[in-house]
Formats: sequence, C-alpha cells, structure tokens
Amino acid sequence: MVRNLLAITRIDAGALELRLDWIDLKDIVGRLIGAARRRGAPQTFEIGFPADLPLVWADATLIEQAVGNLIANAIAHTPPQAHVAVTASVTPDQVAIHVVDDGPGIASDALPRIFDKFVKAQGIAETDGGQGTGLGLAIAKGIMEAHGGTIAAESPVASGRGTRMTLSFARKEPA
Repeated sequence: MVRNLLAITRIDAGALELRLDWIDLKDIVGRLIGAARRRGAPQTFEIGFPADLPLVWADATLIEQAVGNLIANAIAHTPPQAHVAVTASVTPDQVAIHVVDDGPGIASDALPRIFDKFVKAQGIAETDGGQGTGLGLAIAKGIMEAHGGTIAAESPVASGRGTRMTLSFARKEPA
C-alpha cells in the first residue's frame, strides 16, 4: 500500500524519473507470471508472444509495475478456476501487451472510471479479501502516459464475461 501511495504521489506531481532503455517484455511478463505462480495464484496462466516481438524503449522497473498491477488485478478479481492470458501484438506503429481473463468482467457503469484513483468496482469478487487500494490501474495509467503510451480496458470480451487490459507502446527502432 505504501509503495502504491508513493507511486501515485510521484505520478500526480509529474515526478516520475524514467530510466529508459531497450526492454524485453517477454522477460518481464515471464518473471511476473512466475512470481504469481510461486505465491500460489490458482488461476491458469498462458503467455502468447510472437517470436519476433520487438524490444520497447521504456523504464523496465516501471513497466514491470504496470504489467504487474494488471496481472494482480486479474488474479484478485477472478475465481480460482479462471484462465489469464498475457499476449502481445505488433503493428507498424505500436507494440501492445494484452492481459485477458475469463472472469466475471467489469460492470459497464464502472468501466469508464476504473483508471481513476481509489476506484474499486462494486460487485466483483475479490480473492484478496478486498485488500486492494484502488490505485493499481491509476498507477498503470500514469506509468503508460509518462512513456507516451496508453492503457485501455474492455469488458466483456467473450460470451458476456472477462476483461481485456491493453498497454500500448509507441514502436521505435533501436539505434
């Protein structure tokens, strides 16, 4: 909670210091999924990245926090038997990471506010016992905006269920 409060304070003050370098999103996602499994997350995880996924110009620590917040939300808001897929897509202009779950989804009236500070959607099961602060998605949004990227949410994604969170990075070529 303290880490989240410090992060949102830095974001609000425009004081995020980016330590930019070429980062491999496959490595970051692999570490995060591995950590979730070691901590006992009961969901089934799938990673699906193209073999030629380009590196992105970003701060590895902050991007790990943003992606980690999305994965943590998928774990906290889906039942134990849920499936969480982390995939990537590439266009000429961007590289995107998608975190998709088959949980209950986000209510349509809550969806426009989920990236606001301290917002917690009502009526969604939480496996964390309701311990979330409502800052994770606001932090992820601030991190992506500091990188010149975007974050988006879509729910439902299939058969009236599930959520897809997408982090999009401007595509650049290594020098």
